[in-house]
Amino acid sequence: MLKWIVRIGLGLCVLALLGMVSTYVFIDRELNRMYGAFVEVAEPDLPPPGPGAYALVDVNVLAPEGDVFVPGQAVVVDAGLVRSVVPADSVPAGLETVDGQGRYLIPGLTDSHVHLWQSENDLLVYVANGVTQVRDMNTVPVNLRWRAEIEEGRIGPDIFAVAPQFATFGPMEGAFVGWTQRKTIVRTGDQVHDAVKEFSDEGYDAVKASSFLDKAGYEAMSDATRAQGIKLVGHLPIAIGLDDLWASNQSEVAHVEEFVKILDREFGGYGPDEADAFLEYVRERSGDVSARMIEQGISVTSTLALVDSFQRQKTDLHSELDAAELAYENPGIAEGTVITSRGMGWLPEVNIYRWPEGLTDDRKVRSRVYWQAYADAQHILFDAFLKAGVPIMAGTDANVPVRVPGFSLHEEFVALQAAEMSPAQILASATSVPSDYMGSNAGRIEAGREADLVLLRGNPLEDIAATQEIDMVVLDGRRLDRDALDALLESVKVANDASRKVALEQF
Repeated sequence: MLKWIVRIGLGLCVLALLGMVSTYVFIDRELNRMYGAFVEVAEPDLPPPGPGAYALVDVNVLAPEGDVFVPGQAVVVDAGLVRSVVPADSVPAGLETVDGQGRYLIPGLTDSHVHLWQSENDLLVYVANGVTQVRDMNTVPVNLRWRAEIEEGRIGPDIFAVAPQFATFGPMEGAFVGWTQRKTIVRTGDQVHDAVKEFSDEGYDAVKASSFLDKAGYEAMSDATRAQGIKLVGHLPIAIGLDDLWASNQSEVAHVEEFVKILDREFGGYGPDEADAFLEYVRERSGDVSARMIEQGISVTSTLALVDSFQRQKTDLHSELDAAELAYENPGIAEGTVITSRGMGWLPEVNIYRWPEGLTDDRKVRSRVYWQAYADAQHILFDAFLKAGVPIMAGTDANVPVRVPGFSLHEEFVALQAAEMSPAQILASATSVPSDYMGSNAGRIEAGREADLVLLRGNPLEDIAATQEIDMVVLDGRRLDRDALDALLESVKVANDASRKVALEQF
């Protein structure tokens, strides 16, 4: 009898183990599907690269200062670099010329806050929208492989790689969060220092603080990044105050929104009934916060359009989805998953910003008041930063609902213009300012810079919407005309459509 009891017990243990392994495999596969690992890879039909040396002639070139176009110019490109910018009639004899037809030439654009995740089709969508550099704010290993391939000539934007964000959770929750949300879980100062060194050694460009990093971890990150000479960027953890930021090594804050959150904590927490008082508090504090940002040399990334959309995604999600270029969005991200509480979904059943089921009409009214104040507070702070001269980088949080890679940067430009940023300032926020912050050899059109360029039909200094009318993208010297850019987009649409589980006809 004892022998059979032991055998039954062992059998039950094996079944339990098999069940746990099966569950792990299922969840892991579902997570990879959500992040886009199984999206069919786009295969655009493109002509071979042209000659490495040529001159783009008869173009209006954005001056390095970014405030005026210089007419009648020629840009000489060789081996992926701008060799010179000269009058159109001064091109060296024998050099192939490409007629710019009097169009407007700007540096390639940078989106300073994106999430690449695991669908490489996003790389093509960025390029088709004139985005030649991205700052990936949660870089996973496959993204590092893409970065290396792009450096060897693959079509895609240059990638400034920010390591998976640091967060503090207990052992069990931390294991789950680290696995499902791709975070770096740390609980001690030694773990922080070891992780920062490891990411630095692996070639990451920066490390990111999350909202859920404890104060000791944040202070350790500050010390570790100073020691390693690597940038500290990202959120303002719930556990810290502004004095902790001013004392830290953090050189960039990933959203204007982060200051709304930290001032809310200073205020004591606002609700719909305190919305007006909170906004007055933000106005009173915005000048001092701006001055300290300047004093400490801290940059901020915008993401205005995203935060402005929060209330609309709650009240009229279908209109938001109708307006988005869903055909080019990673289907895994859009369709999301219900297996974790922090999925990435966009669509109505899984949208991460949707109202919970059963919310009463009164609660909906109060929610609208709250989120309107949240957006208004963001704009108060943005206006103060802009007037004070805080370095602002245009960023979108692409792949967060409903920010489609590439397209969302042009939507962000419109939001920035509505917030009274001048077209010249907007262009700088997506060219020279991030180039200077990230230490890239792009961002301006002048001799010695990388030949990452965008040719526009209209003048974006007159209306920033002109950035959406792209005739050509030059990527590391390689010319992609309008036909080639359309081929990139069409190939992504076909591949994404083949990978969908939810049809888009309803949107």
